[in-house]
Amino acid sequence: MQAPGVEPPLEDHFEQVLGALFGGRLVAVLGADVADLATRLAQRFDYSDKNGSGLPRVAQYVAVMKGSGPLYDELHALLDADAVPTAIHRYFASLPPLLRERGLPHQLLVTTSYDLALEAAFLEAGEEFDVVSYIAAGPQRGKFCHIRPDGSGHVVDLPNTYATELALEDRTVILKLHGQVDRGPEREWESFVVTEDDYIDYLSRSDVAAAVPVGLAAKLRRSHFLFLGYTMADWNLRVILNRLWSDQPLSYRSWAVQPEAKPFEREFWHRRDVDVHEVALDRYVETLAAHTGLVTEVAV
Repeated sequence: MQAPGVEPPLEDHFEQVLGALFGGRLVAVLGADVADLATRLAQRFDYSDKNGSGLPRVAQYVAVMKGSGPLYDELHALLDADAVPTAIHRYFASLPPLLRERGLPHQLLVTTSYDLALEAAFLEAGEEFDVVSYIAAGPQRGKFCHIRPDGSGHVVDLPNTYATELALEDRTVILKLHGQVDRGPEREWESFVVTEDDYIDYLSRSDVAAAVPVGLAAKLRRSHFLFLGYTMADWNLRVILNRLWSDQPLSYRSWAVQPEAKPFEREFWHRRDVDVHEVALDRYVETLAAHTGLVTEVAV
């Protein structure tokens, strides 16, 4: 019997993850390293780190001093250049053929990334997908928009009845909880939860989970989660957990991959009933791909 607080051997872990994946009950939650984005934004607007660091703080300064228009313009320029898939993105983009072969539904992938790297990986793989993205500003603030593979989209006004429009039986759904960059000429669906005010508004909304389309909300309630690219110092993760799952432990056994987790981070995950695996992300996805039989498909 395994001692409490001791993570299972990695071999057992990968078997559990793939069991959840091929059981149709795995949701990957992909994080993003925004430190570089914050640095570049600060450089662009001559922001001094004496005023505090971190992307929300820098973005708040730009919004107050220069306006939301210049902030969005600069984020658009910076993020549009960041759509380079990693091995993690390519791994999940390589899975649809396997899922179809087994007669399983496609993936629901959750991300707080603003860029289009995950979408680019699916385009490279020739796989269609739907995007459901949070709207952080404007008259539709607090709702989600649904963008179809052909680029058309509209606001999800009635999430409790929005079922037939989104079907995991048809294709992958990418759920973007903090908005996204939009490459369209009108930038109609471009929106970012990025400033301190954005986060305050996000946290004040008790209905974020209720705004998720009904089929996706059901998937979130009945799945194991695999957190990749997050640390407890990341506001993104804490906000997600708070808005979608409140203070309750997750309903299904879940996992977080976090190199060099600190004791307080391990305790935080433990309180959520999430097993922590201290493995470098590139090594983790390489090993996961090998267990899935997809080594060549996810090579960088």
